[in-house]
Amino acid sequence: MFYFGTNTKQLLGRKLHEEVVEIASHLAKFNQAVQLFVLPTMPLLVPLKKMSFGSGLWIGPQEISGAQGNTTGEISANLIKELDADLVMVGHAERRALGLTEADLAAQIKNCQENDLKIIYCIGEKTQQENLNKRREVFKKQLIVLKDLQIPWALIGYEPVWSIGVNGTPAGISYIEQSFTIINEVLNELELDTKNFPLCYGGSVNIENAEEIASLKLCDGLFVGRSAWSKDGFRNVFEKAFSGYRSSHDLSV
Repeated sequence: MFYFGTNTKQLLGRKLHEEVVEIASHLAKFNQAVQLFVLPTMPLLVPLKKMSFGSGLWIGPQEISGAQGNTTGEISANLIKELDADLVMVGHAERRALGLTEADLAAQIKNCQENDLKIIYCIGEKTQQENLNKRREVFKKQLIVLKDLQIPWALIGYEPVWSIGVNGTPAGISYIEQSFTIINEVLNELELDTKNFPLCYGGSVNIENAEEIASLKLCDGLFVGRSAWSKDGFRNVFEKAFSGYRSSHDLSV
C-alpha cells in the first residue's frame, strides 16, 4: 500500500481546500493500491469529509486534545470520532515547537487509541544530524510511546524539522534512506512489527524529488506540504511519487 497525503495550514482558504479534496477523492477512487489522505484546518473537517464520501480518501484533524477533562477550547477525540474522521495527526514539528512535550503527545495518542482513531505520528530531528547514533536516540525517544501504549498500527510521518517549511533545506536521498533504516531498526528493537508502522516521508517534497524519494525500498508513502496545495499540484506530485513507488515495490503484496 502506498500512502500519500497532505496537511494544510491555517491561511489556506476554503476554495483551495475543496480543490485539493476534490482531486484527492478522484485519485482515491481509481487507485486501489493507494491510500490518500488530507488533514485540513479544523473548521472544514465536516464539509470536506462529506465531499470525500465514498471515495476512500481519509480526512482528519491536525491535532486533538490530550486533556481528560471538559475544557473550553479543546477538541476531544470522542467528538472527532463522532464526526467520522479517519486519521489524526499527532506531533507535527510545528506543534512540538509550540511546547508540546512527549507526555502531551502520549496523552493525545492515548485518547486516539481509546476512541479507535488511526494516527499519523510525526517524528524527526531538529537539526541535520550526521551522527547515526544520535539520530537513533532522537527516534527512539519519540517512538517508544508506541510501545508503551501498545499501539497496534500507526503511520509514521518522518519529517526532519530542518527540512520542512518555506526555508527548509531538502534532505539528500542517502540521508532519508539512512533515517528510514534507523527508524525500522528502532521499531524492531521496540518489538513493533514494521508492517504495522508504514513510513511516510515529509520535508520539502516537490515534483522534482517525489519520484526518487518514493522509490526508496523502505518508503511507504509521502506526506507533502505546499507542493500539494492545489488541484494540479496534488495530482502531479502524486503521479510522480506513485510512479517511483511502483518502480521498486511489489504492489501484489
